Amino acid sequence: MLRAFKPICLLAAFVIVACTAPERPADAEEAGFASPQALLDDLYGHYAEKPAGSGVDLADNKVIETYFTPELAKLIEDDATVAAAKGDVPTLDGDPFVDAQDWEIGKIETAVGKSSDPEKTEAHVRFTNYGEAKDLKLSLVKGAKGWQIADIDWGYDKLSNIFAH
Repeated sequence: MLRAFKPICLLAAFVIVACTAPERPADAEEAGFASPQALLDDLYGHYAEKPAGSGVDLADNKVIETYFTPELAKLIEDDATVAAAKGDVPTLDGDPFVDAQDWEIGKIETAVGKSSDPEKTEAHVRFTNYGEAKDLKLSLVKGAKGWQIADIDWGYDKLSNIFAH
């Protein structure tokens, strides 16, 4: 009789734990970034003092849609799809977050600008890559998926411009 009781008690314990466990957000990435600084910290945490190749995986559409606005994500994804179908290299053939194909980045400095529009702001990112100073400006917007990148200005061109054919 005791043997039959143990499985029932164990099952009851699992049910109690399952019913009382705190609810977890569906997916942390889908929750988006609560602030521009949270976006920058997460994004550039993939690069600071880390080897090339450890950056953000821009071959993953879910990653692209996490960091970029839907409009810019669509441009990047569509371009990659067309290039793959042609057996060609996509227009975006480097990492837009560090303005390079290869990198050796030490300390990264980020600053979020003040804006009169609570849904938009500009962020500045400064670092050196193989000794070359880089100063990028990211246009950030707050949308349904939290804060995302609407454009990146490298000083000589913008990410959105490279897709304008």
